[in-house]
Amino acid sequence: MTKKLLNNIISFCYLLLICSSVGAYSQISLTQFPDDKIMVVAHRADWREAPENSVMAIKKAIEKGVNMVEIDLALTKDGVLILMHDKTIDRTTTGKGSPSDYTLEEIKKLYLRDGLGVPTQMRIPTLAEVLDITNHKIFINLDKAFDYFDIVYPILKERKMFDQILFKGTATYDEFNKKYGKIKDEIHYMPIVRLNSGEGWAKVNDYLKNYKVYGFEFTLGQDEKNLINFKDVRKNKVKVWVNSLWPELSAGHNDDKALENPDVYQWYPDHNINIIQTDRPKELIDFLKKKNLYSFTQ
Repeated sequence: MTKKLLNNIISFCYLLLICSSVGAYSQISLTQFPDDKIMVVAHRADWREAPENSVMAIKKAIEKGVNMVEIDLALTKDGVLILMHDKTIDRTTTGKGSPSDYTLEEIKKLYLRDGLGVPTQMRIPTLAEVLDITNHKIFINLDKAFDYFDIVYPILKERKMFDQILFKGTATYDEFNKKYGKIKDEIHYMPIVRLNSGEGWAKVNDYLKNYKVYGFEFTLGQDEKNLINFKDVRKNKVKVWVNSLWPELSAGHNDDKALENPDVYQWYPDHNINIIQTDRPKELIDFLKKKNLYSFTQ
């Protein structure tokens, strides 16, 4: 074997090693996210940087190192899933009416508004467009999407993205099983437990007894009187999600308070919470890094 041929073989093997390493590095998995770290979820993507539920807001979240974006789904007149939070498009776009009043071609002629209501040059994205951007870069949580799971399912199946997407809903286990029993074992699902509305261990235990949930989202109310022991929930090898968005969701431990005093976020790990949905992703990530509680998704 000549020296030149040997060098070529070594170079080729080295290239293969690099490619395989990059491929492994680029794979993300909800199943593999470390349980001892806190997952950061950007509410409606990074809406302070760009219009909510926009492609740019998602890209900004990826740039910041956010682990997951929460997005909202709606259906156009011709059956295409788009990103939209409200029942109407009035607040967030230059149009008026329901998303279902428009075909995709018609709704794509409208512009998104920013957080101050000023029109931008950005368009309403489809779910498919968003998945093209997020694949193996950031997780997605689907909100306002319970009625669309059966439409989302084949899209994710074709793209092999089930381990990157978290479904959720307020349904009881029986309601969830009746509607989605045929697909439930292929998706990651998270029940929402409204502690502030009297729900609690009964709903948690009903799911734990019948189904392998990814975690539970808890809404807490204005104070801590509704809390249950999240450490006991975590013993079932599931995650605990709490929203830091507003006082009435976080027992008063909300983002605006943390903006004045970042140590407010310490309440979450102290109470065994390991997923936080926030409107201040940069500030939360900065805090978690200092506490060694942050894990970069990619």
